[in-house]
Amino acid sequence: MAGLALPTAAAAALMFTATGAAVVTTSKTQPVSQNATLAAASLQAAVLAGRLNDPRLQAIEANAQDIARENGGARVARAAERRSLAARELEDARVAQEHSWQLPIKNYVISSGYGMRWGRLHAGEDFATPVGTNLISMSTGTVIFAGQESGYGTIVKIRYWDGTVSFYGHMSSLSVTAGEPVMPGQLVGQSGNTGESTGPHLHLEIHPNGGPPVNPLPWLTDRKIAF
Repeated sequence: MAGLALPTAAAAALMFTATGAAVVTTSKTQPVSQNATLAAASLQAAVLAGRLNDPRLQAIEANAQDIARENGGARVARAAERRSLAARELEDARVAQEHSWQLPIKNYVISSGYGMRWGRLHAGEDFATPVGTNLISMSTGTVIFAGQESGYGTIVKIRYWDGTVSFYGHMSSLSVTAGEPVMPGQLVGQSGNTGESTGPHLHLEIHPNGGPPVNPLPWLTDRKIAF
Protein backbone atom coordinates (compact mmCIF):
# COMPACT_ATOMS: atom_id res chain seq x y z
CA MET A 1 0.00 0.00 0.00
CA ALA A 2 1.20 3.53 -0.83
CA GLY A 3 2.97 5.31 2.01
CA LEU A 4 3.27 2.18 4.22
CA ALA A 5 6.82 1.29 5.17
CA LEU A 6 7.11 -2.46 5.70
CA PRO A 7 9.39 -3.87 8.40
CA THR A 8 12.87 -4.79 7.21
CA ALA A 9 13.71 -7.49 9.73
CA ALA A 10 10.59 -9.72 9.67
CA ALA A 11 7.00 -9.88 8.45
CA ALA A 12 4.38 -7.95 10.40
CA ALA A 13 2.67 -10.01 13.13
CA LEU A 14 -1.02 -9.66 13.88
CA MET A 15 -1.90 -9.53 17.61
CA PHE A 16 -5.08 -8.93 19.53
CA THR A 17 -5.60 -6.79 22.57
CA ALA A 18 -7.70 -8.01 25.54
CA THR A 19 -10.79 -6.51 23.92
CA GLY A 20 -10.16 -8.26 20.60
CA ALA A 21 -8.93 -5.16 18.72
CA ALA A 22 -6.38 -5.87 15.98
CA VAL A 23 -3.08 -4.02 15.93
CA VAL A 24 -0.07 -4.29 13.62
CA THR A 25 3.37 -4.58 15.24
CA THR A 26 6.76 -4.90 13.69
CA SER A 27 10.18 -5.64 14.95
CA LYS A 28 11.09 -2.05 14.27
CA THR A 29 9.05 1.10 14.56
CA GLN A 30 8.10 2.50 11.14
CA PRO A 31 6.12 5.58 10.03
CA VAL A 32 2.50 4.76 9.23
CA SER A 33 0.41 6.91 6.88
CA GLN A 34 -3.32 7.65 7.04
CA ASN A 35 -3.93 4.94 4.45
CA ALA A 36 -2.27 2.42 6.73
CA THR A 37 -4.53 3.44 9.63
CA LEU A 38 -7.60 2.88 7.46
CA ALA A 39 -6.26 -0.45 6.34
CA ALA A 40 -5.71 -1.52 9.96
CA ALA A 41 -9.28 -0.52 10.83
CA SER A 42 -10.60 -2.56 7.92
CA LEU A 43 -8.51 -5.51 9.08
CA GLN A 44 -9.88 -5.18 12.62
CA ALA A 45 -13.48 -5.13 11.35
CA ALA A 46 -12.82 -8.22 9.26
CA VAL A 47 -11.34 -10.05 12.22
CA LEU A 48 -14.28 -9.14 14.46
CA ALA A 49 -16.73 -10.23 11.78
CA GLY A 50 -14.93 -13.53 11.58
CA ARG A 51 -15.16 -14.00 15.34
CA LEU A 52 -18.91 -13.35 15.36
CA ASN A 53 -19.37 -15.91 12.60
CA ASP A 54 -17.40 -18.53 14.45
CA PRO A 55 -19.74 -21.57 14.93
CA ARG A 56 -18.33 -22.16 18.40
CA LEU A 57 -19.26 -18.65 19.52
CA GLN A 58 -22.71 -19.02 17.95
CA ALA A 59 -23.24 -22.29 19.90
CA ILE A 60 -22.25 -20.56 23.15
CA GLU A 61 -24.66 -17.70 22.44
CA ALA A 62 -27.49 -20.13 21.59
CA ASN A 63 -26.84 -22.08 24.81
CA ALA A 64 -26.94 -18.86 26.85
CA GLN A 65 -30.29 -17.95 25.29
CA ASP A 66 -31.65 -21.42 26.06
CA ILE A 67 -30.59 -21.09 29.70
CA ALA A 68 -32.22 -17.66 29.91
CA ARG A 69 -35.47 -19.05 28.51
CA GLU A 70 -35.37 -22.01 30.91
CA ASN A 71 -34.74 -19.73 33.88
CA GLY A 72 -37.59 -17.48 32.82
CA GLY A 73 -39.90 -20.48 32.45
CA ALA A 74 -38.87 -21.75 35.89
CA ARG A 75 -39.72 -18.37 37.45
CA VAL A 76 -43.14 -18.40 35.78
CA ALA A 77 -43.75 -21.97 36.98
CA ARG A 78 -42.75 -21.10 40.56
CA ALA A 79 -45.05 -18.06 40.57
CA ALA A 80 -47.93 -20.18 39.26
CA GLU A 81 -47.25 -22.81 41.92
CA ARG A 82 -47.31 -20.17 44.66
CA ARG A 83 -50.63 -18.81 43.38
CA SER A 84 -52.08 -22.33 43.26
CA LEU A 85 -50.90 -23.06 46.80
CA ALA A 86 -52.44 -19.82 48.10
CA ALA A 87 -55.72 -20.67 46.37
CA ARG A 88 -55.74 -24.15 47.93
CA GLU A 89 -55.08 -22.71 51.38
CA LEU A 90 -57.96 -20.26 51.00
CA GLU A 91 -60.26 -23.04 49.84
CA ASP A 92 -59.19 -25.29 52.74
CA ALA A 93 -59.87 -22.47 55.18
CA ARG A 94 -63.29 -21.86 53.62
CA VAL A 95 -64.22 -25.56 53.80
CA ALA A 96 -62.95 -25.81 57.39
CA GLN A 97 -65.10 -22.83 58.34
CA GLU A 98 -68.19 -24.16 56.60
CA HIS A 99 -67.76 -27.63 58.07
CA SER A 100 -67.00 -26.50 61.61
CA TRP A 101 -69.29 -27.55 64.44
CA GLN A 102 -70.58 -25.64 67.44
CA LEU A 103 -73.10 -25.92 70.24
CA PRO A 104 -76.51 -24.47 69.33
CA ILE A 105 -77.00 -22.63 72.63
CA LYS A 106 -75.22 -20.57 75.30
CA ASN A 107 -76.10 -19.87 78.95
CA TYR A 108 -77.85 -23.13 79.77
CA VAL A 109 -78.01 -25.90 82.38
CA ILE A 110 -78.33 -29.54 81.30
CA SER A 111 -81.59 -30.60 82.87
CA SER A 112 -82.38 -34.01 81.39
CA GLY A 113 -80.29 -36.50 79.43
CA TYR A 114 -80.76 -39.04 76.69
CA GLY A 115 -82.31 -42.35 77.84
CA MET A 116 -85.42 -44.02 79.12
CA ARG A 117 -87.82 -41.77 81.01
CA TRP A 118 -91.36 -42.53 82.17
CA GLY A 119 -91.34 -45.81 80.31
CA ARG A 120 -90.19 -44.45 76.95
CA LEU A 121 -87.02 -43.17 75.30
CA HIS A 122 -86.18 -39.56 75.86
CA ALA A 123 -84.35 -39.23 72.52
CA GLY A 124 -82.42 -36.03 73.15
CA GLU A 125 -80.58 -33.78 75.59
CA ASP A 126 -82.40 -30.96 77.37
CA PHE A 127 -80.67 -27.61 77.91
CA ALA A 128 -82.65 -25.51 80.39
CA THR A 129 -82.59 -21.81 79.48
CA PRO A 130 -84.92 -18.80 79.66
CA VAL A 131 -87.51 -18.33 76.94
CA GLY A 132 -86.09 -16.28 74.07
CA THR A 133 -82.50 -17.54 74.23
CA ASN A 134 -80.98 -17.50 70.75
CA LEU A 135 -80.48 -20.86 69.04
CA ILE A 136 -77.97 -21.19 66.19
CA SER A 137 -77.12 -23.64 63.43
CA MET A 138 -74.49 -26.18 64.44
CA SER A 139 -72.80 -26.22 61.02
CA THR A 140 -73.43 -25.73 57.30
CA GLY A 141 -76.72 -27.27 56.23
CA THR A 142 -80.29 -26.84 55.05
CA VAL A 143 -83.48 -26.41 57.03
CA ILE A 144 -85.71 -29.37 56.19
CA PHE A 145 -88.59 -28.48 58.54
CA ALA A 146 -89.62 -25.39 60.48
CA GLY A 147 -93.02 -25.32 62.14
CA GLN A 148 -95.28 -27.14 64.59
CA GLU A 149 -95.04 -30.85 65.38
CA SER A 150 -96.94 -32.80 68.05
CA GLY A 151 -94.99 -33.16 71.29
CA TYR A 152 -92.08 -31.02 70.07
CA GLY A 153 -94.16 -27.87 69.78
CA THR A 154 -92.33 -25.38 67.56
CA ILE A 155 -89.38 -27.19 66.03
CA VAL A 156 -86.56 -26.70 63.52
CA LYS A 157 -84.92 -29.65 61.76
CA ILE A 158 -81.61 -29.06 59.97
CA ARG A 159 -79.76 -31.49 57.70
CA TYR A 160 -76.02 -30.76 57.81
CA TRP A 161 -73.32 -31.27 55.19
CA ASP A 162 -72.46 -34.78 56.51
CA GLY A 163 -76.08 -36.00 56.52
CA THR A 164 -76.68 -35.50 60.24
CA VAL A 165 -80.11 -34.09 61.14
CA SER A 166 -80.63 -32.07 64.32
CA PHE A 167 -83.99 -31.40 66.02
CA TYR A 168 -84.48 -28.22 68.09
CA GLY A 169 -87.69 -28.77 70.04
CA HIS A 170 -89.98 -26.58 72.20
CA MET A 171 -88.92 -23.31 70.55
CA SER A 172 -90.79 -20.03 71.06
CA SER A 173 -90.08 -18.49 67.63
CA LEU A 174 -88.49 -19.25 64.26
CA SER A 175 -85.99 -17.24 62.20
CA VAL A 176 -85.72 -19.63 59.22
CA THR A 177 -88.01 -21.48 56.84
CA ALA A 178 -87.91 -24.93 55.23
CA GLY A 179 -85.46 -25.13 52.33
CA GLU A 180 -83.29 -22.29 53.60
CA PRO A 181 -79.51 -22.87 53.69
CA VAL A 182 -77.74 -22.07 56.96
CA MET A 183 -74.16 -21.46 57.97
CA PRO A 184 -72.37 -22.30 61.25
CA GLY A 185 -73.58 -19.97 64.00
CA GLN A 186 -76.53 -18.60 62.04
CA LEU A 187 -79.58 -17.68 64.11
CA VAL A 188 -82.47 -20.10 63.52
CA GLY A 189 -84.85 -19.08 66.31
CA GLN A 190 -85.35 -18.75 70.09
CA SER A 191 -85.84 -21.26 72.86
CA GLY A 192 -89.25 -21.69 74.48
CA ASN A 193 -91.67 -23.94 76.32
CA THR A 194 -94.02 -25.10 73.57
CA GLY A 195 -95.38 -28.64 73.04
CA GLU A 196 -95.05 -31.27 75.76
CA SER A 197 -92.62 -29.43 77.98
CA THR A 198 -92.19 -29.08 81.74
CA GLY A 199 -90.22 -25.84 81.55
CA PRO A 200 -88.34 -23.56 79.12
CA HIS A 201 -85.50 -25.42 77.47
CA LEU A 202 -83.96 -26.60 74.20
CA HIS A 203 -84.60 -30.24 73.41
CA LEU A 204 -81.72 -31.30 71.13
CA GLU A 205 -81.86 -34.52 69.14
CA ILE A 206 -79.14 -35.86 66.84
CA HIS A 207 -80.03 -38.23 63.98
CA PRO A 208 -76.91 -39.41 62.03
CA ASN A 209 -77.72 -39.66 58.31
CA GLY A 210 -81.32 -38.86 59.22
CA GLY A 211 -81.71 -42.23 60.98
CA PRO A 212 -82.58 -43.13 64.58
CA PRO A 213 -81.50 -40.72 67.33
CA VAL A 214 -78.24 -41.18 69.26
CA ASN A 215 -77.01 -39.81 72.57
CA PRO A 216 -76.07 -36.18 71.74
CA LEU A 217 -73.26 -35.82 74.30
CA PRO A 218 -70.84 -38.45 72.87
CA TRP A 219 -71.69 -37.18 69.39
CA LEU A 220 -70.78 -33.62 70.46
CA THR A 221 -67.55 -34.88 72.05
CA ASP A 222 -66.52 -36.68 68.86
CA ARG A 223 -66.78 -33.35 67.02
CA LYS A 224 -64.88 -31.47 69.73
CA ILE A 225 -67.94 -29.37 70.60
CA ALA A 226 -67.59 -28.10 74.17
CA PHE A 227 -70.67 -28.29 76.40
